[in-house]
Amino acid sequence: MHELASQDDIRREAAVARLAVIGARAVGRLVEALAADPPAPARVAILRALEAIGDRRALPSGLERLTDSDPRATLAAVAVVRRFLTSSNRDAARAAFEGLTALALDRGRPDGARMAALEALDEVPGSSSRTLRARLGGLRGGAPSLEAMLGRLPADPDVVRAALQTEGASAPLSTLGHLVDALRAREAAAQGAEERAAWRTARGAAHQTLSARNSRLALYDLRETFADASEPLPVGFVAAIEAIGDRSCLDAVARAWSNSTPHGDAWWRRHLDAAFRAIVKRERLTRRSAELKRAFARWPQASALVDPAASTPSRTTPRRRPAVRT
Repeated sequence: MHELASQDDIRREAAVARLAVIGARAVGRLVEALAADPPAPARVAILRALEAIGDRRALPSGLERLTDSDPRATLAAVAVVRRFLTSSNRDAARAAFEGLTALALDRGRPDGARMAALEALDEVPGSSSRTLRARLGGLRGGAPSLEAMLGRLPADPDVVRAALQTEGASAPLSTLGHLVDALRAREAAAQGAEERAAWRTARGAAHQTLSARNSRLALYDLRETFADASEPLPVGFVAAIEAIGDRSCLDAVARAWSNSTPHGDAWWRRHLDAAFRAIVKRERLTRRSAELKRAFARWPQASALVDPAASTPSRTTPRRRPAVRT
């Protein structure tokens, strides 16, 4: 739980993922931790964990944080509350609707948060969101879609991540591929390490969204990012390359693993190990495979990533691998 307050984005993301797996058993402690008013990055991480779990005990905390002083925490709170808009519990659904409506109408709140609230309200059948849009005047017709972001990215990378959460499963794959390119350009133009890291995290989220749809459309960018990595990458990149990385990615992963240190970032090294092994298994490679020979010739230490058993082809009939969309 203490890693949710870490200054390291990677550690926070990993903690969120672990808590999401733990599920309802973690909700009580998460709610207590949020009530203690931790720093903004920790509040965001806690809210994201609560969103992933989806337990109704999180609703009061989400409603309270709709007025958080940090815009990123407000967006995370919107994501928590929107999960209950269509709840079978009428009281929860009504509370979520009223909370998001109040946020959308509050001109003292950031436009990004108000637009996110309005977009969430669109999910409610027969809701008054059209009337709200007419009343909101200054807002640009609601939260920008992923398609609209290709013309001009929002100023806040968390708005991109919120849009990926809501639209990523249905957006055209080409849109997601172009978004990766736009995010990479925005990251390169960022002023300062903190801003650059925030845009990199958004790009990682775009890669994770593509990988969740079994698409290798932006694999070139994923591979190049690992090849150039001089420090641990956000969790979205790691999840993506483990899910859809192919043999062309082995050299990049081996390089990143070899350049890490056994006593350095254990999370990063452990997941590079898992990604390398996942690719070898998925591609059904052996130590005699040209890609492995090439990777080990350049990065000899990486030979430790392959189990001795992996050098012997399996005699069992392999499971048919799902087609990868491009």
